[in-house]
Amino acid sequence: MLNLIFCELLKLKRSKMLPLSIVGALATPIMMLLEALQTHFEHPEQSFTLSDIYENSLLYVMLLMNMLIYVAITAYLFSREYTEKTLKTILPVPVSRNKLVIVKFFTLLIWSIMLSVVSWIGSLVLSTIYHFIFGLDDFYFTASLQWLIKFLLSGILMFCTVSPFAFLAEKTKGLVAPMIISAVMVMGNVALCNQNIGALYPWTATFFLLEGKTESTGYPILLSIGIIIFVSVIGSCATFHYFKKEDLK
Repeated sequence: MLNLIFCELLKLKRSKMLPLSIVGALATPIMMLLEALQTHFEHPEQSFTLSDIYENSLLYVMLLMNMLIYVAITAYLFSREYTEKTLKTILPVPVSRNKLVIVKFFTLLIWSIMLSVVSWIGSLVLSTIYHFIFGLDDFYFTASLQWLIKFLLSGILMFCTVSPFAFLAEKTKGLVAPMIISAVMVMGNVALCNQNIGALYPWTATFFLLEGKTESTGYPILLSIGIIIFVSVIGSCATFHYFKKEDLK
């Protein structure tokens, strides 16, 4: 299994997707810096803390920018054998097809956590620069470590909700359909992030859980968790089933 994971990571070595995803993950910290600068020059009397920046960053990470990036990565990982015409080379290999899918999901998990850390580091570095120039209230490194845990959990939670896009990428053998559907899904995030019913929408429910907002919506926490697990399991099972039935063409 470790050899398969190593091989999957080696395939990413020459891919442009890895550096592009890192650039994308840094988009949120950059937006937060620009927002902080705008607030400083328009309302210099208004103060905010490092935690405020991280809280806003987590909102963008989980509901907007990084979610789109994770879907793009998922579609790329699960459709590349079709788009690069390498499926005929892989399927005859005496390795269980289930293991091949497991390796892809494990690679996706590693990638998701890595990008969450990139977003956290980007926010810390740019906030530090802002602090030295303009000043931030309650600027402590220990506070950033508390947010690191949340960012790591955000990567894991978002990983749990992208499995349907893995199946969609296999089924359509490309990136277009998953990206279109993900754009619709993100619009749903925007519409429901301030609504109680967002606790029942899987891609918003993850954010509510991490921020501890589920109870205030009036819906049981177990119901939100159950919906997330249901989406994850259905997407994963569909992905395994489809790839297992795939034939050489």
